[in-house]
Amino acid sequence: MIHKLFFLGAMLFAGHVASGQIKPYTVADAHSHNDYKNSIPFYRAYQKGFGSIEADVYAVNGRLMVAHGKKEITDNRSLKSLYLYPLAEALQRDPQRRLRLLIEIKEDYKAVLPLVVAELKPLAAYISSPAHAGRLSIVMTGAVPPAAEMLNYPDWITFDVDHLDGFTSQQWQKIGLVSFPLSKYVKWNGKGVLNSAEISRVKGAIDSVHQAGKMIRFWESPDTKSSWLALMRLGVDVIGTDKIEELGDFLNKKAKNEYSAPQPYPIYHPTYKTDGAVKKVKNIILCIGDGMGLSQIYATYTANRGQLNIFQMLNIGFSITNSADAYITDSAAGATAFASGQKTDDRAIGVDPAGKPLKSLAVYSAEAGKKTADIVVCELTDATPAAFYAHQSERSNSSAIAADILKSPVDIFLGSAYQDFTVKVNGESVIDKMKKRGYTVARTFDEFLKTPATKVLGLMDDSVTRPKIAGRGNYLPQAFNKVSTAFKNSPKGFFMMIEGSQIDHGGHNNNLAQVITENADFDSTVGEALRFADEDGETLVIVTADHETGGLTLLDGDISKGYVLGDFSTNDHTGTPVPVFAYGLHSGDFRGVYSNTQIFNKILKLIK
Repeated sequence: MIHKLFFLGAMLFAGHVASGQIKPYTVADAHSHNDYKNSIPFYRAYQKGFGSIEADVYAVNGRLMVAHGKKEITDNRSLKSLYLYPLAEALQRDPQRRLRLLIEIKEDYKAVLPLVVAELKPLAAYISSPAHAGRLSIVMTGAVPPAAEMLNYPDWITFDVDHLDGFTSQQWQKIGLVSFPLSKYVKWNGKGVLNSAEISRVKGAIDSVHQAGKMIRFWESPDTKSSWLALMRLGVDVIGTDKIEELGDFLNKKAKNEYSAPQPYPIYHPTYKTDGAVKKVKNIILCIGDGMGLSQIYATYTANRGQLNIFQMLNIGFSITNSADAYITDSAAGATAFASGQKTDDRAIGVDPAGKPLKSLAVYSAEAGKKTADIVVCELTDATPAAFYAHQSERSNSSAIAADILKSPVDIFLGSAYQDFTVKVNGESVIDKMKKRGYTVARTFDEFLKTPATKVLGLMDDSVTRPKIAGRGNYLPQAFNKVSTAFKNSPKGFFMMIEGSQIDHGGHNNNLAQVITENADFDSTVGEALRFADEDGETLVIVTADHETGGLTLLDGDISKGYVLGDFSTNDHTGTPVPVFAYGLHSGDFRGVYSNTQIFNKILKLIK
């Protein structure tokens, strides 16, 4: 019997499960279990792209009626009306679509199967058979005939069985699917993970079916994301659900929600010689990961195979990020809070809720004789960089924000949005006036890196600040090294704000690869800051975020392989508190849980 022949080979693999990235799954691998029970039979699953749909049938007065039990049979719920008519129309309209129709025989296959043959005749052109590669596969399940009778039915009818025993080779050709109850192998509620013994049992069943050359599905399986992932990880071919939209969205988004880093990047291991020392701080480096929550950080740690510069920092706190008028802040209010020490309304930059200008850390630093820098990988008129030099109640007023730079004492600016600074008023642009103030305007990154000027306005083209996954290169770490080298001999030291701006973009785009690659770039910059702090001995490094973006949840991962699978709850910001990491002198000041405005207060105390 074929079961014995294949099972021996399958057991060789039963204890082994490949970890790391799951093979590609799409919504075509999804099965709408008991589809007829949902609010809109056929259409919900079909429009979502499911590759398999199931209907239970009874033979009633010469018609196939769809119902789970006899008491549910009604005259208006026939197989033709609920499935066959809409299916014929759909396949005619969509010439690329493929579908498996799983028809469960509730009782009396001798009555049901002749009706299946008769009622599906109009779909003959679409139905797959050994002699015809159609787009519609018909699989009969439930109370199917014994193996000896299966050959009595047309070759386009295949059967779903729950065992591998008792088939001849010819009969085996009639098997279109093998379905086992998951409860036969494990008792599981779909939460957590299967243990090694459970995995071995389930994988043994899967391998036995695959070795026999057939596809497998499980029924009586928990209908949760954890269960779907477990089945996919084990190589199950058909993933069943009653949650059509949830599974459909999960599979449709999966490609954007997973990432495997090709290789890890090296991290810096600090010396900790001055970490936490209570001595006068000369240099302050504020690193802001825009949209960077703990999930984003841990996803990057996982992708980098268990290494992260940020995680080398021992003094850790949490910042509560709500704005003055909202539970969930935007970047404008968030950056204003730690730039100027006051909660303000969303969309406001460098002003209080009444519109009164607020003094920023950059100004306080300049007044203390420190060199200052505002370095970002986005528009220089965007919310976070603007909060350190501008005063506007509306963040979208980019021309007014650009004009505010004329009153700023910041020594070095770097970002994009060149056009915002070219608007002429009375024949002069902001760039013209900045040149009169003694600023060198750098238009290429190479020019920025090479200029010996002490006052620089770096306005890059958007191509220079494109996403990391689009080929940006080492812009941010190189910018940090340029500025820290230029400032390191300043007698009074320096204050630098440097932002990993596009972590936020990845969150808004619900693109895990973008989140991780931007966070990795930011983390590499943090590594350079830690190295500088060790070499200098008079520096404080603070790493935080203005808010979390995307509501990222981590569903699966493999640290050894740099693989992460996540999911996003929103394409906007969330109210989740964000971590604060500190290293160097007075780094212990940043422990605890506090308002984002306290970051300003803690830094200002050290500046003064």
